[in-house]
Amino acid sequence: MTNSLFESEQALESLWDEFLKHWPIARLENMKIDEYTSQGTDDSFCYWLESATEKLGSIWGGSSFKFGIYARKDKSSKESGRGRSYNQDFGWMMKYGNSPEEAYSNVLEQILKVAKAARTGDLQTVQEADLGEAVRWKIAFLYQDREHRILLPIFKFAMLKALTDQSGRINPITAHQELMSKQGSQSYFDLAKNLWDQAAEKLGQKLTANQAQAYFDESSDYKQIKAPTQYIAGYEGPSGKQIALVRQNKNVTLFLTIGNWLDQINSLVTSITRYASNDSRNSNLAPNAPDLAIGNPIVSLVVESLDTLEKVCAAYEDDIDSIYQVNESEQHKETAMTDALNQILYGPPGTGKTYATTDMAVKIASPQWYKENSISLDATSFRTELKNHYDELVNKERIIFTTFHQSFSYEDFIEGIRAETNEDTNMLQYLVKDGVFKRICDNADKKVLRNEGIAELDISNKKIWKMSLGNTQKDESEEIFNECIENDYVLLGWGGNIDFSGCKNIEDVEQRYLHEQPGDENRYAISIVNRFINQIGKGDIIVVSAGNTRYQAIGEVVGDYTYLNDDERAWFFQSRKVRWLKVYEKPRPVGEIYDKIFSQQALYKLNASSLRFNALSELLTDKNTASAPEPYVLIIDEINRGNISRIFGELITLLEPDKRKDGTDERSAVLPYSKTIFQVPQNVYVIGTMNTADRSLAQLDLALRRRFSFIETPPQPELLRGISVHDMDMADLLDTINQRIEVLLDRDHLLGHAYLFPLKDLAREERSSRLGQIFLNNIIPLLQEYFFDDWERIRWVLNDHRKKSLDAQFITEGGNNNLQQLFGNEIQENLSERRFKVNPDALFNPNAYRGILSATDPEKK
Repeated sequence: MTNSLFESEQALESLWDEFLKHWPIARLENMKIDEYTSQGTDDSFCYWLESATEKLGSIWGGSSFKFGIYARKDKSSKESGRGRSYNQDFGWMMKYGNSPEEAYSNVLEQILKVAKAARTGDLQTVQEADLGEAVRWKIAFLYQDREHRILLPIFKFAMLKALTDQSGRINPITAHQELMSKQGSQSYFDLAKNLWDQAAEKLGQKLTANQAQAYFDESSDYKQIKAPTQYIAGYEGPSGKQIALVRQNKNVTLFLTIGNWLDQINSLVTSITRYASNDSRNSNLAPNAPDLAIGNPIVSLVVESLDTLEKVCAAYEDDIDSIYQVNESEQHKETAMTDALNQILYGPPGTGKTYATTDMAVKIASPQWYKENSISLDATSFRTELKNHYDELVNKERIIFTTFHQSFSYEDFIEGIRAETNEDTNMLQYLVKDGVFKRICDNADKKVLRNEGIAELDISNKKIWKMSLGNTQKDESEEIFNECIENDYVLLGWGGNIDFSGCKNIEDVEQRYLHEQPGDENRYAISIVNRFINQIGKGDIIVVSAGNTRYQAIGEVVGDYTYLNDDERAWFFQSRKVRWLKVYEKPRPVGEIYDKIFSQQALYKLNASSLRFNALSELLTDKNTASAPEPYVLIIDEINRGNISRIFGELITLLEPDKRKDGTDERSAVLPYSKTIFQVPQNVYVIGTMNTADRSLAQLDLALRRRFSFIETPPQPELLRGISVHDMDMADLLDTINQRIEVLLDRDHLLGHAYLFPLKDLAREERSSRLGQIFLNNIIPLLQEYFFDDWERIRWVLNDHRKKSLDAQFITEGGNNNLQQLFGNEIQENLSERRFKVNPDALFNPNAYRGILSATDPEKK
């Protein structure tokens, strides 16, 4: 750690002037790729950020990939892999694009977003920008309003955390606010110099395992591979390489992949142990960092300080040569699936967990759509379009939403037997029905058995029919379906063993039917047979259903009606030749191609207005079966309210990435009802939400905790900033209430910002009455639940005990009669007043709300 801020104030301000003169925001808007990257010049934007303005705060260290894209000095051929791409001239992060031009365009979008947000003081946008941590905060620092400075030249969160709060509640925004408040009579750069010196001292102090874990957990560059065990916390860095931290050692011990990076850090660490591929090692590595388990050469080392930890991680990430190479299809898979497969959003009620799942699910299931629209649309329009796209993906069953509750069972989640009435026969039948998890896994496992797509097929003028092959009540569907696929025809069971050859219209069909079946005037059978023989034409498309909500095959009719004159046949004599265009191993959701569910009629023409012609045409002309599988998302709301062992049963193990289909430790299970083999595909994502007011994270089923990544969604009072009611900012009101709840109870029972968010869209004159309704219907009942009707503590939360005026107290003591009147002196002396009631007048009294913040009654206005 070096302090580069030793120039005079005047020299530093002049350097800042020079930077802004050279790189005004207007120039950024038209900045070319060669102006951005360092191509052997001292005049690129990257050079100015890292070198020319180093005296304004250093961002040295780490890989050049921190800039998103950089110009390569080494022109030798280098394979792309694990999130990084190369050509002869550039190296870039795959997440930004497939070519240097696309990657740079997206990087520039983020740079402009940060610069403009910093100029207006919008630090939340800076925090959320998709750029390297140090780079985005250095840009924000340089472009902030210098007349109203809000950022210091400190760009790494580890430094900010060392200088501020150690409890885990600090973030870069609040850290800068806290540090700026310490300026006092110091000059701006004197404050910065002193803070750099303090940070250097603290970062050089002895490091603990808890501090090391906090470094990884709070870094935007590292993702937990799984929830940490008692012994190991495993992480994946930007390059895809894994790091494991031993949680219980006195010294901070890391396990990492062996590579050339070790040469850079030999002098920094005191202990290095190398393990050959088959050398025994900590057995707890396998579940949390599988790349570091037996079978891989690794190294363990001890780091003494946070400063050393940063340097080790920077060297490790920069050593791309030690990363094993992947082929093109694996690269596509890497870029398409960057989120944890299993994750749970947890936090108090009203923090927007369920609301956030819409955004997360679309981002996972449709990343290209999300990327394009999030850039091109304003926030309000984007949310509207996001919800519309979400609904479309739900209709296609690319996203499935469910809610766990006490009665939710294995049969609801995996599969179970259900009783149904058949529309054709009006008879009760018992069928094995898929639950939501099995259904989405089958959707995701999009294995194609036959794929004879037609180039440039125009289906807009074709008749498209739905047809059932077999009767599920008689357990004949699978046998008939397989026969039809093997022999390139479709079979109709109606009409029995009657030969309808030569029947040109429904009258002929009826005459032949009644001749062979005297007295049987089954109008439905006659109509279906005529439809099959005379109304379906060559070139028509038949969609083979699998129940009301799924289809399994699509074929083109290529032959006329044929009677199967086979003495060995006992059923299904009516046939038409087809060419199978698409046949799936498992049924697909009907929503992919049709906006309605199927009727149970054996054969009928689909409504053209409900058909998704574009989707169907694309499906039938696509012959590429090797493309990366589309992601599918299951959202489980209130996941902690269900009986996890009862719902998941033996399949909980199959959720783990390595136990999934094609995983390194692939596993399967035989389902109890259908007796089919079940696996969880790699492209199924599970997002859960849990309300910590119902159950804390510590009480959650251990089997679930081991297999999910957990993302805390705390209240965000800052989102309410600027919403004023009774001349009070609602951000301050919520923050004050939550601080009191946390002291009296815990952080799992705070109030979410969503309760007050409806005020944002109301006119100022409407807000006061709505705030009263929110307190009456939401906040006070929730506090009753939290404190088990301990009204005294509820009064403390609302500061009622310090308000002198009863009119300003939300909760008042006593009833209509005092205790002496009710019981007399003798009894009254042994009683304490325990009667409380909600004061309706306070709900609309401005002083009641002002009194929540103030220690004394505010002046009436």
